[in-house]
Amino acid sequence: LLATRAHDIMTSIGTHSGAFQADEALGVWLLRRLPQYKSASLTRSRDPDVLKPLTIVIDVAGLYDHDQLRYDHHQRGFFETFDGENKAARDGGRPDVTGPDSATGVFKTKLSASGLVYKHYGREILCALHPTLRSSPDALEWVYTKMYRDFMEGLDANDNGIEIADQVRYKDGTSLPMRVARLNSRWNEPAGSGPTETERFEQASALCGSEFGAALEYIVECELPARSLVEEALQARHSVHPCGEVLCLSSGGCPWKTHLYELERSLGVEPLVKFVLYPDTAGMWRVQAVTVEGTAFTNRLGLLEPWRGVRDAELAAKCGIPGAKFVHASGFIGGHETNEGALQMALKTIESSR
Repeated sequence: LLATRAHDIMTSIGTHSGAFQADEALGVWLLRRLPQYKSASLTRSRDPDVLKPLTIVIDVAGLYDHDQLRYDHHQRGFFETFDGENKAARDGGRPDVTGPDSATGVFKTKLSASGLVYKHYGREILCALHPTLRSSPDALEWVYTKMYRDFMEGLDANDNGIEIADQVRYKDGTSLPMRVARLNSRWNEPAGSGPTETERFEQASALCGSEFGAALEYIVECELPARSLVEEALQARHSVHPCGEVLCLSSGGCPWKTHLYELERSLGVEPLVKFVLYPDTAGMWRVQAVTVEGTAFTNRLGLLEPWRGVRDAELAAKCGIPGAKFVHASGFIGGHETNEGALQMALKTIESSR
């Protein structure tokens, strides 16, 4: 116990002083989730002599070297990505990687300091926050990548000055980086009034941690169970119908689209699923077309055109399926009183497309 306390006293985290951003505020919060830095002191400085003896330093000092526990991203030549090879990463960055075009891996966004922390310690941090992930390596790896894609990558891009699009139609003032920026002291604020710079930084770090925790909780407690449900349904699709092109989910509201695309690829599903059946909150069975991946409104196969925009008795007469309730005007979704009826709506559409 005494040895542990001595270690905590000697362990220190460093980052730069002055105006702060979401990047280092989150990076510090992430490090504090690790047992070795849970009680570490925080030093904010730009003085190399002050930073040199510190245990771990992020977002300052002009050096990225995992062995030395230095994680800056501002130095000339640095271009590290989330899933890129890391063998040549040292002071000056990767000489073989100069930008997105030469970056290895799926992700092409240059990492910020918090991105570097997440790359090297992310799995351990996720397990500290959600210990059940330790018992499922596959789930942990999926959450690790999902959390980067959904949360961390945007912060990396923002801190490195990468626009979300070549042309933007409006400015978003509600983002996490903007909210953190507003926590800095104002230019015309009287000296000595309000919280100190360190107190403001701690507020920003807590805000970033709260956002990170909420995003992670949603992925672990909502998205991950949904993925399991979709995988089970995908494996059982031939029991719904031998064609294998209709998926049946027992629970409505389950977020299934992204999981379906990923699982179809990983399992080598062919032919692709065309329709998903599920009950809504009122007990009606929905039959929803699967969109082409990467599109919002282009269906792999829409419900038959003569049914679109028609409801109740008129629809039942047109499709020849008693109990049919409606088909949306675009053909992306319809409804039936029963699971069997919804399945027949999907199968008639598939058969007509042969």
